[in-house]
Amino acid sequence: MREVGILGIGIHPWGKFPGKTFVDLGVHATRAALQDAGLEWTDVQAVACGCYVWGGMAGLLAGHQLAYVMGETGIPIVNIYNACATSTAALREAWLMVASEQCDVALAVGLDKSPEGFLPALNDDPHDADYVRWRMVGVSNPGYWGLEARRRMVEYGTTETDLARIKVKASKAGALNPNARYRKVFTLEDVLKSPMVCDPLRLFEICATSDGAAAVIVASLERVRQHTTRPVKIAGVSVSSSKFGDPAIRVLTLSSPLQASAPYMSESVLAAQMVYEQAGIGPEDIDIVELPDNSSWHELVYMENMGICKRGEAEQLMRSGATEIGGRIPVCPSGGAASFGEAVAAQGLLQVHENVMQLRGLAGPRQVEGARVAISQVYGMQGNNSAVLLTV
Repeated sequence: MREVGILGIGIHPWGKFPGKTFVDLGVHATRAALQDAGLEWTDVQAVACGCYVWGGMAGLLAGHQLAYVMGETGIPIVNIYNACATSTAALREAWLMVASEQCDVALAVGLDKSPEGFLPALNDDPHDADYVRWRMVGVSNPGYWGLEARRRMVEYGTTETDLARIKVKASKAGALNPNARYRKVFTLEDVLKSPMVCDPLRLFEICATSDGAAAVIVASLERVRQHTTRPVKIAGVSVSSSKFGDPAIRVLTLSSPLQASAPYMSESVLAAQMVYEQAGIGPEDIDIVELPDNSSWHELVYMENMGICKRGEAEQLMRSGATEIGGRIPVCPSGGAASFGEAVAAQGLLQVHENVMQLRGLAGPRQVEGARVAISQVYGMQGNNSAVLLTV
């Protein structure tokens, strides 16, 4: 298959926008991506769009709703839902269409308006797994994260101060990002005094639910090279699922195997391995990491899942300052979900947007100098994951 690059990127800032529909957010991001690519809407030959699961039937056909506003041109439109991995699964679809020469220019877009507070169950069917864990057992997403964070404390000696430091680091980066929802720098004292939500995770260590949208236009790398002197190549993009025997407690489940026979958070490990293999490089070559820091615990475990460090070493890497902007391996220089909140169907392309800006050298005060290789990863409930590796 031919090599594929990123021709244009666009974003709608993250936040809460009661006066806008999910389509409004997507149109904003799409128009920004078209302008960045120097294209018109009629130049787009295919669309892969993330489903907006909270939007009913219209949300399940989000790409068609977008085209209804942008202009219906008869092109192929695919709507994809993979929970938090939705928008990068859409990017993979767009990448495949261009790489296989089914088309020359494709748009991947994620657009989302999250409900207030904890993400709720979608229905009241007592046979539905989401209904069981949410309504009958009372385990919201942070409940799972708190259980795993407490286990990590026992296994690796993670402290409450470690968890708070991750939020402080993220807030420093987010304060430099004009698209972030939260641009306040937090102190250790601020974080440690915030209310306990799901022991050991405090309020400021858990991401909010947000509205947002991001869009990426992909084309052959040859065409991208004609558009810019610093082309960004999609060196790898993956979608993975978990393996039986994984000891992690996945969202929508209420238990895990007693004896582990697969890697911890196997879907994350596999997604990273896939893009490293596709790109022909390893984690030692990475300059920037964008990962799903939905809580402070996530940042620690995902650094290890992605091979940035060995199991149990993430705390020391973070304490050394290596994961800050200006450190050896900056993690979430965008500010991450800690600064943006989570817009489920758009979160993956938010990460890709940041990594493209970094590789183009256009990230301003949060720029990682000399960056040439960037990886991002998002996960979704029920054991699915997606990773993207970009190079210049």
